[in-house]
Amino acid sequence: MKKNILILKNDKGGDLLNSIKCISSILNKNNKVTIYLSQFNYGFAFLFKNALVKKINYDLNLINKLHFLYLILRNNYDEIYILTPKNFYYFLSFIFRKIKFFGITVNGVRRYRPSLFLRKFLYKFVTIDRKNINLKSSSELQLELIANENLLDLDCKNLNTPQLENYIKENIPTEFIFIQYKENFYNKINLKTNNFDLLLNQINIKFKYIIFFSDIEKTSSNNFFLEKYNFIDCERKIVNFENKDPNIIYLHNINSENLFSIIENSKIVLCPHGLLTHICKFYKKESINIFNFTIKNKADVIHQKIAFSEWYKNMSIKFLFLNSDTKKTINKIIKNL
Repeated sequence: MKKNILILKNDKGGDLLNSIKCISSILNKNNKVTIYLSQFNYGFAFLFKNALVKKINYDLNLINKLHFLYLILRNNYDEIYILTPKNFYYFLSFIFRKIKFFGITVNGVRRYRPSLFLRKFLYKFVTIDRKNINLKSSSELQLELIANENLLDLDCKNLNTPQLENYIKENIPTEFIFIQYKENFYNKINLKTNNFDLLLNQINIKFKYIIFFSDIEKTSSNNFFLEKYNFIDCERKIVNFENKDPNIIYLHNINSENLFSIIENSKIVLCPHGLLTHICKFYKKESINIFNFTIKNKADVIHQKIAFSEWYKNMSIKFLFLNSDTKKTINKIIKNL
């Protein structure tokens, strides 16, 4: 019997990829699935070929909440999966008690989400602990929401993986290192613009071809990259290769589909930890993930270990912890590539 299922996943891109195996397992031929994504992760809607995908705000307003009440009243849902732990969603399980609610719950340092009282109305839930080290990552825990182990889709065969568009594929090398530039992160480790160029030149000694991309937002760094390097404008589909270093290519305003597929085509990925970490895991690609945070005391160390156990436990990926010493940072990155 075909089940009518609603998945609530309106959060960030990295969060979405963290739930990807769970969602893919729900997207089997026996289910009719509707997925709600946010403005931040809707760009990855292309993955869900077997579902009806809709957009809702990341932060729910009153109209959004009324919409969900109406939606559930109008549709005869058999199951609802709360994969984004927003407080309002748990109240729905209290109101609509005939529906089976599955969800992520959080034991926070200051409060539980939801309360122990509301958890009683969830048909099944898994708990992320933010007070202690998690034995399983959030991604692993979510798979426990799938009642029938025979329906687990660990290889994500129910998803629609994209192909790199020809205007990019025909203008890039077949083997390259792929790098993510995030201005706010690279500012912290003193690798903005000219210093980032120093890093690329050092990497270029080890890897013949480098492809990198940056924030979609308009930043001073983006203007610098457009002037400094050969680039492909992915928004306007313009290839601009002038008399510049032919071994370094900047992808300007790359969309989610091409970002997903270019990682599949890359040899290795260098990125701040986050969204790309999870895409690399999806494609089983080698990645170097860079961190920067200030450790003031033992409590900060414990907090970071707990966060790591939630997001990256059992992921077999390499991490580098960097500071604002440019020379040491570049040397450390090169040494680990």
